[in-house]
Formats: sequence, structure tokens, C-alpha cells
Amino acid sequence: MKKYFYLFLGLSLLFGGFYFSPVKAQTCNPEALVPVSYGQRGSAVRNAQACLMEAGYDIPAGATGYYGEQTRRAVQAFYKDWYGSWDGRRLGPRGVEELKSMLASAPAEEETSSQQPSQQQDQVSALVSNVLAVLQQMGLLPSTSTQQQAGEEGFLTVDKDPRVAAVTLREGESGKVVGLRFRADNGAVKVQSVFLRWTASVAPYRVISALRVVDSQGNVLYETNVGPNTFLQDSSLNYYLPVSGLNVNVPKNGYASVFVEVTVVGTLPSGVNSLSFEVRQNDVRGRDGAGIDRFGPSSTLTWSATLEHSLAGKARFVLALNPNTPKQQYVFGDPTDGRAYKVKVLSFDVTAKNDNLRVTKVEGSVTNTSTVQAVYLAQGNNVMDVRTPSATGTFVFDVTPANFTVNRDQTVTFDVLVDLYASSAPSVATFTVSVATTTGVNSLGDIISSTSTTVTSEMMRAVRVGPRFAAVEKTISVTRDQNNSTTTVQSVVFRVNVTAVGGPLYVPDANTATITLETASGTTSTVSVAPVAVRVGTTLVSASSGYYTVPEGSTYEFEFRTSGQTFPGAQSVRARLSSFAFDNDTSAPNMDTASFLHNLPEFWTNWSN
Repeated sequence: MKKYFYLFLGLSLLFGGFYFSPVKAQTCNPEALVPVSYGQRGSAVRNAQACLMEAGYDIPAGATGYYGEQTRRAVQAFYKDWYGSWDGRRLGPRGVEELKSMLASAPAEEETSSQQPSQQQDQVSALVSNVLAVLQQMGLLPSTSTQQQAGEEGFLTVDKDPRVAAVTLREGESGKVVGLRFRADNGAVKVQSVFLRWTASVAPYRVISALRVVDSQGNVLYETNVGPNTFLQDSSLNYYLPVSGLNVNVPKNGYASVFVEVTVVGTLPSGVNSLSFEVRQNDVRGRDGAGIDRFGPSSTLTWSATLEHSLAGKARFVLALNPNTPKQQYVFGDPTDGRAYKVKVLSFDVTAKNDNLRVTKVEGSVTNTSTVQAVYLAQGNNVMDVRTPSATGTFVFDVTPANFTVNRDQTVTFDVLVDLYASSAPSVATFTVSVATTTGVNSLGDIISSTSTTVTSEMMRAVRVGPRFAAVEKTISVTRDQNNSTTTVQSVVFRVNVTAVGGPLYVPDANTATITLETASGTTSTVSVAPVAVRVGTTLVSASSGYYTVPEGSTYEFEFRTSGQTFPGAQSVRARLSSFAFDNDTSAPNMDTASFLHNLPEFWTNWSN
């Protein structure tokens, strides 16, 4: 009976002491105040909460050690009293100094009363220890050594979780970039903290805006917004972040994992294409059931993630040939001096990808500087710049309007015009114009150039006198002989308008043009043809002295026919008007052949069955 009486007495003293001596869970230590921020956990937060409450700012849950919504409201109210409007998401360096000053100026009586609970706590702690010791001596409670022996020693192993690998994040995206896997052998281990080291080339707050640690179920163990003061720096100015209060239970002979998730800033600095973290030897701290501290990993673990610039950093120009680019043709200089001005020869599109881009330069070249004497960059009727090609044919346009911006994923069209010189008839000078590079500035002010695509004009022929062509009709009729397995062209008809520019044209009445037929297997047959009819409007025109004369400015229609070509097998056939002969002076015959016609789709016709 005495044994149970002493047990009752001890328990009465124990609970009686707690009833009559209330104890405050946390006291304020002004000298230990440091900046803390929303989402942070740990002793620094707990001390800041205690000091805020001591200064008169209410936190209903008390000093929990977690910077949550209640603490944010208390910080917001504190700042409002001495600073002004504040979102309360951070107790900064100025706030720490102000709070210290406020606590230092409090009346001595308040300081005495604030110390009283601590003294009471010490008294109660001593009382509890004495009572527990008596009960242990009486055999009513196991001894401390017995309790310690009940826990098992656990051995901690730390390695990389394979679920985090080959990570790619865009601007503004969130994702896991670090995976730590823990194993406890022999006994359970509780992982308490991780020393997370930042090893990227620029400060962490320029790359990530938030960081949190989660477990395998997605439960948030730690989170913080990332600002200039979130990560600390060692004496070598390397950034690191101590993450404490994790309390991850690793079961005996089992595994547990934690992951670091980050949110990438909305606009990455130019040239930043990756981030990296590492956890060095013994940067992970845990404690086993026997109360022994355990550390890991045994060697440095590293992680990296690829960063993609969804906007400015990946901005580029894309060039493409515009469908309105003139087809290859004769371009005409003045019959007297051979000069022509602002002749359009090229249209090209410029598209801004991933960002708004301001165009500053356009670079290109011409193939015949004796013929092309000036090049113009224009948009519609607006000439933006004019240049004389260098001896090698290169030119650089400066786009001077400071506000000439191509919006993201939008396209603008430019034209290239030329001043040309055509030699005296019957000379023909060919040339092309190319644009290879467009340079500009993105929204961050970085210079962007695109050189992967070159757009080039069609081949142009500079003359003083020559024809303009237009197809009027093109037909082909084909039959197949199943018995002999042959394909026969019954007829091919081309009717072509020819306009004389710069002076009269003389078209021969024999061997005037060629028609080429081509089968699917690659067999070809070329036939020289004379016109079967030449008309002005509906009026037939006859040849004179072996020529049809087309006066300057007039348009004559020439009709050509061929038939009877037979090819082996059952095949599809196509025909093209391959060439057209003309002269500009019968006193000194020098026939020119417009052989480029066969490259133009309007001078092709197809048949298939």
C-alpha cells in the first residue's frame, strides 16, 4: 500500500505543479532575432513569434516555429505601426532592428513579468525530474538507461532518388530538381535537416522565385519564397540553404525520399540555361531510436536541370520567301541609257519567335554589281533604307525607326527593290538578290541575329529590248494502247502571249520554240515547233522574210502544237514549253532564247490516268 501511496503522491505533485505554475512555451530572446520569411520553419521563426507577442502583436496559435498566415498578420500589424503598408510576408533587417528597439524600451516591470514564467518553468522542470527520479527508485517507472536501451541504433544511407533525372523547366514553371533517398538499416532513423548548396553560375534569386521540400506523397515539409537574402553565403561567397525541421521518418530497413521543388523566374537572365544543386558529405542529419546522430551522404551528390527561355532568351527571327516574289523574267532598262529604278525583285517575310523583336539590320548580297547599282529595303511604298552594294556584292540595311518592332509570333513583309543598268541590245545580264541575316533586339535588350535561312530572288535578266510572256492555254491529250503497252501523245497545245518591251521584236517563223515531253519513268522527247497561228486579238498575222514582227508595246499570241510522240508502257506524261526564240535586230541577227520558261509552272501541263 505504501508503494501505491507514494505513486499517488508523486503524481499529485507533478500535476499539481503544472496546475498552479503555468509555463510559457517560448520566451523572446531579442539578441537572437534574425530576418525570417513566409513559409519558413525553425527556431528563428519561433523566437521571432515570441518577440512579436511580447511586443503586443497577437499570434493565436503561439510560437509554433512556422511562419504562416497568423504570423504574417502579426508582422503586417507590426510594420503598420512604425513603417506603413506592408504585406507581412517577411520580417526584414529593418524590422528586426525596430522590434529589438521596441522590446528594449519596454518598462522594467514588463521585463520582470516576462521572465517569471521562465523561472516557473525551471522550478517545475526540477520538480518533475525529482518526482520521476523517486518513482524510478521505487521501481514504479523504468530507469533512463532502460528507456535508452529500448531504442535501436539505425544506420543512415543517403543517395539520389532516380525519379529526378533529365529535368527541363521553362520560365515560370515549377518542378522537382533534387531527389534524396534515405535508407535506415538495423533501426529507424528520423531525418531532421538537409544542407542544400546552390552551385549554379548566378545568384539563386535571379533564377528561382520559390523553393519547397516535399515527401513522396507531396506533403510540404518546408517552403519559402526566394529573395536576395533567402540563401546564405559562406566565406567564399557560395550560396547555401539550411533546411531544418523536416522530421522524415525512415522505417527500419526501409526507404523514404524527399524532393526539392523550385519555381523558375518569369524571365531568365540572358545566357542562363541551367541550374544546379549539391549535397555534400554529411550534409544530411538524422537521429536514430537510440538518440544517436546520423549523417549522410558518404560523398557529394549533384543535380542539374536544363532551363529553357520561353521568351527573350530563345527569341529569333525566321525568314521565308514571300509568295509575291516576282518570277524569273526579263527586267527592262530604258532603251536609251539602259537604266531602271526601284524595280521589285524580292519579297520576304520576317517572323519574331518567342518574344517581341525590334529589327535593326538586314544583310544580303547581289550577284552582278555591274548591273545592280543600288538596293532598297521597303515596306509597301515606304523605303526604309538604300545601299550601294560593295565590290563583292554585299550590302547592309539599317532599320532606323526605333519603334519598328515585330510582335511575338507575328510576321512582317519586306520588299527589296533595285536600280539596274542593262547593256545595249542584244546583251542580256543576269542577277539575283539574297537576304541572309536579320538582326534585332529582344525585350531584354539582347542582340538577336538569324542566319539559318537565306531567301533569294528568282533569276532576273536585264535587257533594253525583250519580250514579256504570259501563258494563255496549255493542254495535252494522251492515249494508251493496251495491246502494245504504249502511251501516245495525241496533241499538245500551247498558246502564249508575247509583248514587246523597249523596241520591236522579231520572232522566227521556223524553229520558233521547243516543247519537251517527259514521262514518269524519266524518258524525254524534245520537239522544235513553228507557230501554227499568230494573232493580234482575233486577226491572223503572217510572217515576212522569215520573221513575225511584234511592234513595241504590242502583244501577239503564238500558238504551238505537237503530236505523235509514243512512249513504252502505260505512263503519265507532262509537257512544257521549253524555249522561245527572238531577235531585236534582223540586220545583225543574234537570236536570244528565253529558255527559263521551262522553270515556270505556268508553262507546264500534265496528264495522268
